[in-house]
Amino acid sequence: MARTRGRVGLIVAGLCWGSALGLALGALVLAPAIPGSVDLGISDSKAGTSDDAQRDGSDRAAAQIEADAANTLLAQESATIVSGALQDVPVTIVRTAAADDEDVGAVRWLLNAAGAADSGTITLTERFTDQASADELSSIVANTLPAGAQLSVQERSPGTHAGESLAAVLFSGGAAEGPQAQDEERALVLETLRSAQFIDYDGAIAPAGALVIVDGPSRGGDFGANVLGDFARALASGGSTVLANQDVDPEPLVGVSVVGGVDREAGRIQSVLAAARAKSAG
Repeated sequence: MARTRGRVGLIVAGLCWGSALGLALGALVLAPAIPGSVDLGISDSKAGTSDDAQRDGSDRAAAQIEADAANTLLAQESATIVSGALQDVPVTIVRTAAADDEDVGAVRWLLNAAGAADSGTITLTERFTDQASADELSSIVANTLPAGAQLSVQERSPGTHAGESLAAVLFSGGAAEGPQAQDEERALVLETLRSAQFIDYDGAIAPAGALVIVDGPSRGGDFGANVLGDFARALASGGSTVLANQDVDPEPLVGVSVVGGVDREAGRIQSVLAAARAKSAG
């Protein structure tokens, strides 16, 4: 019982530090940039503006120091915070072309610390989110669709259909049902997409109990961002899916556990815990 209380205490402490880090990062990003050279023709106003700019710079520096301290503490306790959260759950990482190698490696390390089994890593290439390749992606998905899988007739975007196809081959149906697709079907879908340079991967991709998509900085509202959002939502309709990116305040997606700050320790920890919560809820 003492060990249980100790672990709960560490988890609560870690989450509190994660919240503090989020607030600090938010302050760094959202603090207004106050101009120091606007000439209003009034010397007192110019002096006041200069003072405000200096205070703003000091506030930013203080927030950065606090954020760095929180990040360091979380890094020291991260393995303890996530320990056992995904025990024996196979987790596949789907990384985008924009994802940072360090972020992907750190998330995988924490998944291992959480007890997860490594069911592989898939890279979405730049072609996957390129508007010029959208028709080809849709055609491949339609022609390799696993038996029993269906593509939405209401949502026809390439991201949606690709997510529906990959959800059928990447997720496990659970211990009783077994994988949702046969090994041969999984191999056909993945190898065809790899041959067409839409994805890349090394080694075997096993059925997963959860997927973690690791992305990079914000893409705004461009075509690639829409493809990735549609893809994540379609994957989530088939199983536990987390989308982790570097945004401080990421846009929510229906049905998807979206986590920001994956380039910081708090975001990486939250990505693993979000996968555990999604798996438990499913």
